[in-house]
Formats: sequence, structure tokens, C-alpha cells
Amino acid sequence: MPFVDMSPRVTDLESSGLESVQAKRAATHVGRGEVRRHLIAVAILSDMEKQGRTLAVVTRPYAYVHPVHGIEVTVEVPLGFVTDFASIPSIFHFIVQPFGRHAPAAVLHDYLYAIGQEKARRLADRLFLNAMKDAGVPGFRRSLMYRMVRLFGGGGYGLKDDWKFVDTESGDPVEAPYSNGDITWAPPKPKRGKKAAP
Repeated sequence: MPFVDMSPRVTDLESSGLESVQAKRAATHVGRGEVRRHLIAVAILSDMEKQGRTLAVVTRPYAYVHPVHGIEVTVEVPLGFVTDFASIPSIFHFIVQPFGRHAPAAVLHDYLYAIGQEKARRLADRLFLNAMKDAGVPGFRRSLMYRMVRLFGGGGYGLKDDWKFVDTESGDPVEAPYSNGDITWAPPKPKRGKKAAP
């Protein structure tokens, strides 16, 4: 169950009130090969750019679930997080566009890079590769994109300016709901000869 929609359903809102819906958030599988009852959605921020790239805001929070070091890890991409999708230099746009089937994985990758957990960059890149596979990105394209982030992505890992949130209605910048320094998403790598606890 790789990608999970974390948004409340409209029917849930009508029947049980906003607070109870937020408490039990509807989780709907939206991975490859499944009926997509809910979509991962973003809104384009028409007046915001980063180094000439269009920015967007996450308007439907979602999560990615994947095993890391034998432990199932859930990374939630929150409402209001600002992304530029895949940071592909324009010279390579004829091969890979910034937006496409890889978009949910690219937003996840942007989020992990914005968190910038110490000693977790390689793992963030690996999760990007796995998420692209789960999203149905063809092998050549995902391999190319993975190699690009491994070679050229280091300078963008943990940048303070990338921890950015906006109001999803107005597009105005808002204070981050929590500090990226408070997030630990990657479990420690088990020591040699020891298996991770179940």
C-alpha cells in the first residue's frame, strides 16, 4: 500500500463533523493498479517561482508507506507544503519533464529534502526511486531521475528556504505547522549482524 490519500471524504465531513474526521482521516489506497477514489492534488502558485521553476502547494495531503531497514515507515506529506515537483534542469526537459507520472514521488522527495534529516539523504533518494516504481514510472526514466538526484541533489538537501508552507485558499505564505527539525522519519540502520526489531 504505497501511496495513501490522507484527506477526509466529503460524505464523512457531512455526517460526522470536521473534528472527528480529522481524528480518523480517511486513508484510501491510490497506488498503481488500484481504482483511484481520491487523488493526490496540488494547486499551482502562479506568482511564486524557485530558480525559474513553477511552484505548487499540496491541497490533498497524502502519505507514502514503504519498508525501510525492515521497518514499515509512513511519511505524510502535509497540506500546504510547497513543492517544485522534480527539479529537472531545463536542458534535460526533452527527456524528463518536471511534472508527470513521477509527480507524487517528486513531491515526497521534495518534502524529505526539506526535512533534511541528518544522514538520511541516500535513503530519501532510495524512497524516491521506490515511490516512482510504485507510481508506474517506466524503468529507464526512474533510473535516470534517481541518478540525477544522487549526482546533483546534494546541495539541495536540508535547505531552510525549502521548508515552506502557504494557505491553500489564498496562496499567502503561512508559518510552518511544525519545525522540520522535529521530524525523524528514517529509522536508524541496524548494526551488522543484527536484524531490525519487528
